Amino acid sequence: MGKKIAIISDIHGNIEALNSVLKDLSDRLIESRHIYCLGDLVGYGPRPNEVIDTIRKNGIQTILGNYDEAVGFFLPTCGCTIESENDRIKTQNSLHWTVENTTDINKSFLRDLEEQLVLEVEEFRLLLTHGSPFSINDYVYESELEKQEEIAENLDEDIILFGHTHYPYFKYVKDKLFINPGSVGRPKDGDNRASYGILEFTDIINVHFVRVPYDVEKVATEIEQSELLNSFAQILRTGKDFKEV
Repeated sequence: MGKKIAIISDIHGNIEALNSVLKDLSDRLIESRHIYCLGDLVGYGPRPNEVIDTIRKNGIQTILGNYDEAVGFFLPTCGCTIESENDRIKTQNSLHWTVENTTDINKSFLRDLEEQLVLEVEEFRLLLTHGSPFSINDYVYESELEKQEEIAENLDEDIILFGHTHYPYFKYVKDKLFINPGSVGRPKDGDNRASYGILEFTDIINVHFVRVPYDVEKVATEIEQSELLNSFAQILRTGKDFKEV
C-alpha cells in the first residue's frame, strides 16, 4: 500500500460538512498532517470562524482561495463570476455578511495563507492552487481542454490540484494529471453530500472521490435564520447551483 494524502476544498463556512469529512478521514486513519486544503474556507456559509478555527486546530495545511482573499484583505468583490444584477446581489450579500462575521484574528490568518504550494510525494511533484496556476479566480472545468492544455504546457509539476468550480473530476492532459476534489461545503454537481479526494501513490496514482453525508438541513436552516440569502440554503439542499456565484 502506498502513501495516501487527502485533498479538501471549498468549505465555505460549513462547519457541519467539514466535521463530517474530518471524521470520515479519521475513520480511514488519514492523519491531519496528510490533509491539504485548496482554499475558500469562508463565504456563503454561516460558520466562517468555526471552520477557520477547526482548520487551525488540526494543523491542516491550507492555501488561499478567492473568498479567503476577499475577506482577509477587505476586497470589494470576491472575484466570483458576475453575469447579472442578481449575481451581484448574491455575491455582495455573502461577502459583506462574511466580513462582518469573521473575527480580526481569523482575517489575519486568511491574509497569511500562501497562494500556491508545491509538494513532493514519493517521486511525484504536486502543485496546489485554488483556481489555476494563472489566477486564483480562474475556473477550470472538466470540458475545457484548450485551457487545460495551456496549463499543462506551462506546468513543471506532474499533478495539479485545484478547486473553485465545486465539481469533482480528474483527467490526464499532456501527461499531466488534473484533480479537482469538489466542494466540502457547497457542492454543485447535484449531490449534496460533502466531496473530497484521496490520492494513493504507488507505481501509479490512484484517485478516489469520497462523498460524505452531513446534516444539510441544520446548516440550511441556520442560513435562513441569518441575514444570508435563502437561496444559499437551497444550493446546499439540492447540491446544485444554476448560476455560478
